[in-house]
Amino acid sequence: MLESEEVGDRPETQAGRGQNLIYTLPHTAESIAEFLPPVLSRIDPAGGGTQVVVVTRSPETAIAVAETILGLSGAAGIEVVPVTGAARAARIFKARPVLAVAGTAEELGALVGASVLKLDTVRIVVLAWADDILENGPETVGALEALLAELGDASRVIVARKLTPAVEDLVERYARRARRVPLAEVEVPIAPADYQLPHVKYVTIGGSARGSALRRLLDDLDPPSATIIARGGAALAEVRHILRTLGYEHNDDPIHATEGELKGDTHAVIYYQPPVTSAQLHAAALAKPAEVVVLAQPAEVAPLRELAGGRLIPLTLQGPERRAQDREDAVRQELRAVLTRGVPPREIIFLEPLLEAFDAVEVAAAALQLLDRERAQRRHAAEAATRTGAASGADAGRATTSSKSGGEMIRLFMTIGTRDGVKTGDLMGAIAGEGGIPADRVGKIDLRESHSLVEVAAGDAASVVARLNGATIQGRRVVVRGERDKEDRDRAGSGRERPDRDGGRDRGRPPGRDRPAGRMDRGDAGSRPPRRSGPPRGRDRS
Repeated sequence: MLESEEVGDRPETQAGRGQNLIYTLPHTAESIAEFLPPVLSRIDPAGGGTQVVVVTRSPETAIAVAETILGLSGAAGIEVVPVTGAARAARIFKARPVLAVAGTAEELGALVGASVLKLDTVRIVVLAWADDILENGPETVGALEALLAELGDASRVIVARKLTPAVEDLVERYARRARRVPLAEVEVPIAPADYQLPHVKYVTIGGSARGSALRRLLDDLDPPSATIIARGGAALAEVRHILRTLGYEHNDDPIHATEGELKGDTHAVIYYQPPVTSAQLHAAALAKPAEVVVLAQPAEVAPLRELAGGRLIPLTLQGPERRAQDREDAVRQELRAVLTRGVPPREIIFLEPLLEAFDAVEVAAAALQLLDRERAQRRHAAEAATRTGAASGADAGRATTSSKSGGEMIRLFMTIGTRDGVKTGDLMGAIAGEGGIPADRVGKIDLRESHSLVEVAAGDAASVVARLNGATIQGRRVVVRGERDKEDRDRAGSGRERPDRDGGRDRGRPPGRDRPAGRMDRGDAGSRPPRRSGPPRGRDRS
């Protein structure tokens, strides 16, 4: 790896007017520190005008460029203004001189078209990263070529992860006779032929959150041993400071930092910055770790996936973010169940006028906000009712169990089963969608042939019964009640005494209603017909 302080001293990296350079570097923040400071050193503050233009694939990369340069040179150094919106950037250009600017080809082209960005003063244009920019599509490529055509004899600095045919064609047309500054490979031992690299996990982090992410990662993984690989002296010092604050003060501690050397077996290998070559990543094979984890910014994930050969798994750290993600997954599961069953046309017709002024996603987001508000109100009401002993779901002696989290669950009886073609997902969707409770408050669903038993949180039972009773699931109207209620009904039916015969009226026959014509009054024994002669049917009285 080329050190940033060495790059500026190399004569071949001093990009000036008429001199073109090609870097082969990974898409990382460290790479920005290698190719951009020598470019900015060519700026003449007294010359005025915009002298350096950095073309990026996305506004996020432009911001990363600005943050990296600000971190290296401080507020007193050369500023790179990120263009995340042409209108906002235009006001900055009109308010003060902008010596260096970074943005997408489309945004920069808009500034040129508005005569805000003057290209006649530009000395160097940087493409960071060219292969990513070219993959954005024809519109981006067209805007890039139009920009390069107007830049005249300004020097080109082209940075790419890989020199693809498209990049080579771009170099041939716009940066001929360019000097190539390849990435210096790091010497690493060869991994055993019989060893396969385990799936690499990665934690997505912000630009300035690497240190705090490392602390949280160590708490979540709690590895018995770990080697943390930090590239560069500053990063290594930062990791060692973090470890000292956590109680690891010596290099022989089970958790220690290194610039790349792996000693003996270790449970986890943690890359403080993403590896830049596949050889560096496969060096972890020598330690045979149980886990390989990389801290990576969003822009670093795609190249990391290539290095890992696709064997990449996202890892979400515990904490508020993880809990929020679990809640969001539950809501998405509810929505997916409703959409699978089919959205009723009434709701579509109701929402259609809103689509004239709002995007469908915005309408859905507003509906989710209302749903969250209603659920919060219902949850608070249920909690208040429970505290006062008036919770409707906890009375009447209903059958209850305990949830995994320790909360009381009530079992509900539903008059629909497997013979009706219903599945567990159908009931879950109905309870979540129609009943209005999140999926994590639904317990075991026991499907029987003619009915189903469903466990729900005690505070939600009354609401589910009220909302689902009479609802249609899989084309069948269902009855929902507490399982104990159903058992009480069955018990009352089976133990019911024989009806009294009062004046010849059967139990259940409304008073005053005449008996059907031609039917004998069983209360009058004298009017009964004589019995048949012979032995009784179905019996042998011998």
